[in-house]
Formats: sequence, C-alpha cells, structure tokens
Amino acid sequence: MTASLRRDLWVLDARERADAAAEYRRACAHLFDITLLSPEAEFRNRMEGYNLAGVVMARCSGVPQRFTRKLSHIAADASDSVLAVLDLESGGWRGDYDGRQASSDMGSIRLIDMSRPFDMVTEAYETVHLILSRTALEPQAAELDFHGCVIREDGPSGRLLGSHLRALWASAQAMSATDLTLAGKAAAALVSAVILAHGAPSDEEVRPVEKMLLASAQRFVVQNLAEPDLSPEAVRRHLGVSRSLLYKVFEPAGGVSAFIQARRLDQAFDEILGDKADQQTLAEVGYRLGFRSDAHFSRAFRARFGMTPGRLRSLGERARREGLSAIERPDDVFAWVRGLL
Repeated sequence: MTASLRRDLWVLDARERADAAAEYRRACAHLFDITLLSPEAEFRNRMEGYNLAGVVMARCSGVPQRFTRKLSHIAADASDSVLAVLDLESGGWRGDYDGRQASSDMGSIRLIDMSRPFDMVTEAYETVHLILSRTALEPQAAELDFHGCVIREDGPSGRLLGSHLRALWASAQAMSATDLTLAGKAAAALVSAVILAHGAPSDEEVRPVEKMLLASAQRFVVQNLAEPDLSPEAVRRHLGVSRSLLYKVFEPAGGVSAFIQARRLDQAFDEILGDKADQQTLAEVGYRLGFRSDAHFSRAFRARFGMTPGRLRSLGERARREGLSAIERPDDVFAWVRGLL
C-alpha cells in the first residue's frame, strides 16, 4: 500500500460485541434513522473505504434494514454530498426518494442527493459507494434532479460507471498519489455523465421558502465559523428575516445556536485531524472557534463525537505515523463516518 493512501475500516458484529447494533445506530444518527429488520443478535456491518483525493469510495455490507433521512438530518448536515451506489450483491431494495419511487428491479446503480429526504428498505446487501461533493460535478449535472434515479448496467452510461467502480475498487490499494487524484476526477466525470443522461430539470421554483432560507443560512454559518460575533442575531441580519421565521427555519436542526455550535465542532474535528494539526494546540483550536474555556470545548466535543479532542488527536497522530487509519474500532466509529462523508 502506498503511504499516501488513506484506508478506513469499520467492523461491527453482534457475535463479538453485544451492543454492536446500538453503536451502529448511534454512529449513523446524524445521517439517517435506522430500523433493523432482523434480530439484533444477528447484526453485522462492515465498511471499508478509500479517500481518492477528495472523492470517497467505500465497500459496505450489512443486514436487512431501513434507512430514513429526514429534514432534521438534512438541516443539521452542512455538507452537500452526492452518492452513486453500485449493488454487488443484494436480496433487493425499494425506496421513496422525495416522491420518486425506486427499486432494485430497475437497475444496479442508484444516485442519491443527500440534500433531500429518502426512505428505503433493503435486504442483506453488499455495495460499493462513491461519495463526492456536489461541487465536484459538472455544473450542468449539479443543477439536475437525479435523486433516486436507478441505472441499469446493460445501458451505455451504466456500463461505463459500473465497470469503472468495479475496476477502481480492485486497484485502489495499489494506487499512487497521482493515480488517486486522476481516479477521483475520472469518477466524478462519469457520475456527472450519468446524471446528464438520466437526470431531469430541477423544479427550484416550488421549493419551500424555509428550505431556501436554511440553505442560505447554512452557507453563511460555515463561512463565518471563526467570527467571534457569529450568533443567531448575525444570521437573522444576514437573511433579513424576523426572529420568529429564523427560529422556524432552524427548528429541524435543533435551533440556531445548536447549529452554529455543531458546525464549529465539526470544523474543530477536521482541524484536529488535518495536515497542520501539529501547528496549533487544542486550546487554540477551541478558542478560535468560539469556545472560551477548555472545559466547555471538551464537554461539547465529547457530547457530539463520543471522544475528547485529545483522544481524537492521538488517533490522528497514529494514523499519520502508520499510514492506515487508526479510527477503526467501534468506540471510535463516529470518527470513521465523519472521515467518510
């Protein structure tokens, strides 16, 4: 394996850990609600992922379950991700993707827009996920409605994307840094091509005003995390709305203050694991992001991620030293999920 390759592994098995299913739900709670459709004693889950220079590829396997992504998950998630999911083995799945009905009978590749809700049920499965930022798509593709589109591999675009994902997974471990960068760009270009072939014009005009305001507010908060005056009132002034409408908009995210603190904690997480982590102390990270005491920063960080900032830093140091992600045990699974998405 090349030193530049980042590999993450997360394995949970009820035969080895009695609370594996509960840990799985907790780790994924910020993404969607999970309902297991088989006994918890039979629960198992495995994810293995590679970071292809900003485009993430993961192979996942699991038991029958239901995934429900609601407005509350979307409102609390400042990332803007797009997924292409290839079924390797599946007993079948079906879902409602914000009004679009989809199932495994329609094809083996599905496209998911994480800025929109969905509710899907799957039998036991093994899949390859390609996860990328919307900004990595071609501009024309990013504007289309592709949420829940299902593509067959016996068609031109599906054949290209499916064969690329299979080949990419088979060769990822041997890739150099240059290979990784090129592979990520090629994957994003292929996903864009598939969206252009199968997507439809997006009906932006009928989007609820609250959703548009929330998206604008999210961008404002993310762009001003280090501003000491970032507050609900600053967000209200930026949007030019009343206090009551602001609170209504942020209700699914648990409130304006909670959203600001969550984004600041997410930023702290990224900085503690980043390439320049050794250039600032944990206290400096917390203070610059609005936490005026080490104790407050540590308590809030632990409540969100299940570990202290110091624990995360030690994991990051080990990962950089050994070249393989140290964040691979169930008690540290939230860190794996954060790194994946």
